[in-house]
Amino acid sequence: MYVGYMGSVVFIVSSHYLMTPSAFAEQGEARWQDHDIIHAKPVSEFLGPGLEAVSFDIILSKMHNIDPDDEIRTLRQMRDTGAVFPLIIGGRPVSQNYWRLMSMSEGDNYYGPTGKRIYSKVHVELKEYADENYKEEQSKIGLYGSAGNMLAKIF
Repeated sequence: MYVGYMGSVVFIVSSHYLMTPSAFAEQGEARWQDHDIIHAKPVSEFLGPGLEAVSFDIILSKMHNIDPDDEIRTLRQMRDTGAVFPLIIGGRPVSQNYWRLMSMSEGDNYYGPTGKRIYSKVHVELKEYADENYKEEQSKIGLYGSAGNMLAKIF
């Protein structure tokens, strides 16, 4: 069953394949500025909404027909190239804006007898990307967005 996608990383659950986000957490904030006033309390000014942040874990396991090294390589490339992409979970976008991969950490790595990684738990942190810069990033968005949309139609 199709769960969603994050750029070119597709989340699917089936009897032969398992890759889905877990421990999904969202965070958001408002932007405020405090202006100092001599001999009085500061005056607070609301500037607008802040950017949303999302974090979750992805378990990559050979037992579930996932090659941990390939998926980690893809995630690193997304992080290191500054790619922006849609985040779809449950068939709906998490936000109307695109997202960027801010950080990722690998843990609980297990290796097989040949020295190849067979299991890894990856924690990713995404931040919302306000698309006022739409023209500049159009090539990256089109690359990851169209691939995910095609997969969504198939599954």
